[in-house]
Amino acid sequence: MLAASVTISLLASLLLVTRRISARDAHQAPAAGNRTYRSSAYFIDCPADSGQGRRLVTPLPDSRYLYSEIYGWFDVSHLEAGHPDRVLADVQTAARHGGGVIVISQAVRDGLTGYTATYLVSGDVQSSDITGVALGIYMDWSIRFEAWQGRAPRSLVGPFTPFSVEDLPTQYVGFVDATTRLRVEALFACYLGPVTAAAAPPHLRQASNLPDETITLPRVTRLTNETFQPMVLTEEGWQSVSWPVPLRLAPVPSSANLWLFENEETWYLTER
Repeated sequence: MLAASVTISLLASLLLVTRRISARDAHQAPAAGNRTYRSSAYFIDCPADSGQGRRLVTPLPDSRYLYSEIYGWFDVSHLEAGHPDRVLADVQTAARHGGGVIVISQAVRDGLTGYTATYLVSGDVQSSDITGVALGIYMDWSIRFEAWQGRAPRSLVGPFTPFSVEDLPTQYVGFVDATTRLRVEALFACYLGPVTAAAAPPHLRQASNLPDETITLPRVTRLTNETFQPMVLTEEGWQSVSWPVPLRLAPVPSSANLWLFENEETWYLTER
């Protein structure tokens, strides 16, 4: 009963907020992957680098998929999925104004359709909570976005898209990048190490140790990753890998006192 009354109080207080955070037209959100990278190399002193000296930062390979021997695959088109920099800024604005409503939207299929979710942010969010609350909201949105891609009719045009092994880890890196003043290629140089251009990661795995020629399609399952930890293929099979310590951020879970999911919407472009 107490939790319910607190939730009602939060909702009532947010109804008084006339400012709508993220007032931009959510249906016009650009597709992911619009980052602009530096085209030349430079040196940088990496934060929390334990005195290891300056690092050489070079442009990321010109490829949608990147591969790290330590952290597996990344999909650069997911670095800005849901625009984590805006989520962070919108939570900060909501906290500064005593609460608010924020909207996270992502277009797919060249903007023909997309997914939007709305969140309530409490005025009780303190400055020290902003990054954790923003990460909690962004992770919640990311999981809902991936789940939406697995539902019809979206799943009919992208059956291997939801929770691909590289998606959520890449989105996590995108959020971490939004919390720093480093460009994403510097984030790789400082903490994740070298990456190479790669083909798309595997999206299927066999659910049997039988020889390939004896396995039929029903015996084949999708390779998915529903966590924000990277996964790599080892001799023992697919294994999760922990992020380096400087990149480990703690999300604040949903609660009536801090933030709540409100609703979601699938939208379609009606005007060409």
